Amino acid sequence: MQLRKERLKEVTPGQREADSFVTFSQELEALHDPGDLIQHALNRLLSVLNFDQAAYAIIDGNEVFFSQQALREGVPAPQPALNVRVPLTEAGLIDTAQRTRTTAWSTDYPSTSDNMAIMVVQGVKSAVVTPVFSHGQVAAVIVLRAVNRWQTITPQMRKIMELTALRLEHALELRRAVGEVRSTLEAGMLTLGLVLEARDFETSGHTHRAAMMAAQLGEQLDLNTTDLHHLRQGAYLHDLGKLCVPDQILRKPGKLTPEEWTTMQSHVVQGHDLAARIAGLSAETLGVIRSHHERWDGSGYPDSLAGTDIPLSARIFAVCDVYDALISQRPYKAAWSHEAAVLEIERQSGHHFDPDVVRAFLGLMGRAVNFQIEPTGNQESGHP
Repeated sequence: MQLRKERLKEVTPGQREADSFVTFSQELEALHDPGDLIQHALNRLLSVLNFDQAAYAIIDGNEVFFSQQALREGVPAPQPALNVRVPLTEAGLIDTAQRTRTTAWSTDYPSTSDNMAIMVVQGVKSAVVTPVFSHGQVAAVIVLRAVNRWQTITPQMRKIMELTALRLEHALELRRAVGEVRSTLEAGMLTLGLVLEARDFETSGHTHRAAMMAAQLGEQLDLNTTDLHHLRQGAYLHDLGKLCVPDQILRKPGKLTPEEWTTMQSHVVQGHDLAARIAGLSAETLGVIRSHHERWDGSGYPDSLAGTDIPLSARIFAVCDVYDALISQRPYKAAWSHEAAVLEIERQSGHHFDPDVVRAFLGLMGRAVNFQIEPTGNQESGHP
């Protein structure tokens, strides 16, 4: 009788649901991290469609595993747990949705032949599963469940689920394409950074190590995916301006004269000006190039910026750049030990470096106590 009544209703969502979905789509479009996209979709579906559990399950060959979930307050987490693999043939409605390539549902889940026994034991009474496609294949599913109560699953609900899956598919595909472009661009930036490294007689791998460490430190400081991308680009190109520094200064093994030092310092402005001609580089990336030699106390160059006037990405990269330079052998200095370099970074908190960034750096290094080890070798900072 319920199904007959449903067939008499308009299948497309009502105005309230449609308005909610438009807002939902706009929210998804503003998110960049795929995990954030999926999690937001699950949370919204729970509230809009009045279910108790929502999950995103990835289909991998003949297996399926739940990678993310959302729960109504007070509802226990379901089993199987996240990332536990289950044979697709034992996944009930998920298998049905995958085989039929359409939404599968049951208002009375325990009575269906394709239920998961463990879900029945956990009190699931109603469930709906909608496939998410990638390149024409079912790559994942969205799952909604009602626990210890029956939930009518209307055509409007299924339509919203399918529209959500379609919107999610488009958003994830866009993020994937953008990610590929970014990876290609970053590979080019890194190659250019390695060329600069060779010309400067830098220790091999400095650019890559400092960039990767900066990205890890940025994650520690909760930078989003886009900001991390800009940070890595700036790290790869941070010494671009050294193309304009004469070899006799760049490769000088001894201490620079005041005039030579002025020429060397000019590399950040020249690097910024060169990078500004590369289409697509963000202000954040350019900020790393120009400002990574600024100091928290205002004594740096080229603009004598201080405190939070220095771009955050530049403050993050500065710590990583100096740390890797300290532990590396250079023509003008011996390598410091890891402990001595970390201690020097800590000593420069509030002077050279942002104290918050230093705290995150020390956490990244797993420091529990202060090191009491004196630096080894020549402590002159030498070239920038």
